[in-house]
Amino acid sequence: MKLRLVAPTALIDINNAPELTQIREEHGEFVIGALTRHDQLANDDGIRRRCLLLAEAANVIADQQVRNRGTVGGSLAHADPTADLPTACTALGATIVAASKKGTRPIKSDEFFRDYFTTALRPDEIIQEVRVPISQTGSGGAYLKLTKGHNDFAIVAAAAQLTVDSGLICKTASVVLGGVASTPIHAKETEAHLTGRKLDDRVIHESAEKASQSLNPPSDIRATSEYRLKMTKEFAKRVISLAAMRALRGA
Repeated sequence: MKLRLVAPTALIDINNAPELTQIREEHGEFVIGALTRHDQLANDDGIRRRCLLLAEAANVIADQQVRNRGTVGGSLAHADPTADLPTACTALGATIVAASKKGTRPIKSDEFFRDYFTTALRPDEIIQEVRVPISQTGSGGAYLKLTKGHNDFAIVAAAAQLTVDSGLICKTASVVLGGVASTPIHAKETEAHLTGRKLDDRVIHESAEKASQSLNPPSDIRATSEYRLKMTKEFAKRVISLAAMRALRGA
């Protein structure tokens, strides 16, 4: 509404729905209500211990005033590709649960974000909750972004969730980029190069160099396309290194 993208004729206040503000563990997942505030997510003990990538993303959203009032469901439904939670949730393989009078419908994060400010939500649906797999032994994640100011949207964002064995061999890799396309996107060449290899400096560098392949990021008043491509590789390297260190610590 602030951006004049929509001009609704009516608004419905859903703040008086306490069941939508809870964070709980269920069947190996964190279940996060759509009205969970960013600050609540950033400081939840369980999230910080077992899903640090998500807490890090929530902690760098805008400023403290926004984090006190902004909600998880609102951020995801807005679907700004430079926002933090869409990138983080995609990297974590989260499921967004939509609700309507007809019932609920799970939507994988990879399928939820369709285009700029466009999601798979139907006109009669709202987000009820988000389900995020809880990190297992040997997993580690990280979220980093480049901005012009501490409370700005991402010029480039990178999220990585890795699983390793005790020898630092990468078993699974999820590396997702934000701010470089109309939706968060997996760096597929990077993920493929990491998987099955020992995560030493050479492999991490090679994998990060592949992060910008097939990208055609936009140029705008904050950064040129060329600068975004360069920073994509740099931030991919940083976030993979940090995630690998955390994964090995928990292996």
